Amino acid sequence: MSFKNTVISIFVVVVVALMLAEGEPKPYANWSYDKEEGPKNWSSLDERFHMCEEGLNQSPINITNAIDAQLNPLTFESNSKATTFVNNGHTVKVDFAGGSKLKIDDKEYSLKQIHFHTPSENQINGKSYPMEAHLVHANNSGSLAVVGIMFEEGNENLVLNKLLRNLPENANDKNELKSEVKAYEILPTTLDYFRFNGSLTTPPCTEGVKWFVLKTAVQASKSQINDFTKVM
Repeated sequence: MSFKNTVISIFVVVVVALMLAEGEPKPYANWSYDKEEGPKNWSSLDERFHMCEEGLNQSPINITNAIDAQLNPLTFESNSKATTFVNNGHTVKVDFAGGSKLKIDDKEYSLKQIHFHTPSENQINGKSYPMEAHLVHANNSGSLAVVGIMFEEGNENLVLNKLLRNLPENANDKNELKSEVKAYEILPTTLDYFRFNGSLTTPPCTEGVKWFVLKTAVQASKSQINDFTKVM
């Protein structure tokens, strides 16, 4: 190979490498729930987090002065199985096989995962609950719909028991679920809900998320709630 051809080849390799590098999104900056990387400073950690400060429709919220309305029912279809239980360093989330869907307003959203917060992120008339689960759904265009479930201290929760057998205790742990957990068996029997438009509750705080927070809380024992709290 001539010197000229060698130079051209090297140039092509460099250009291709740069193109591939530009095609890969830059990882988000590290964030947390306290100290310098806490919510008050999220917008300064990464320029892509600007909505955390500038957004006008941010979640979570304190649900007050709700307006009575005849809302369309939440329809849950299929009941796919949970596959893995992941600790991402911020929360623990349960991933599901495809098939489970939420239908609302003649639109269809597929269940992606369920994750947990202790204590609850949203409040209802100023009341905070010891734990809240978020069932995250997305449609084909990428729009998100999140169903929030509040947990109150009470009887032991059989669904949580099955999850806790495979609880990922450390950041970046990913455990295969050995017990069968179905997508929507965590729901209460009554599905009345509060509805509002909001955002992701974590960076990048993207808005345009449809929120459906169920009015009926689900019970969990103090021990179960403590087990979730310890790993988050």
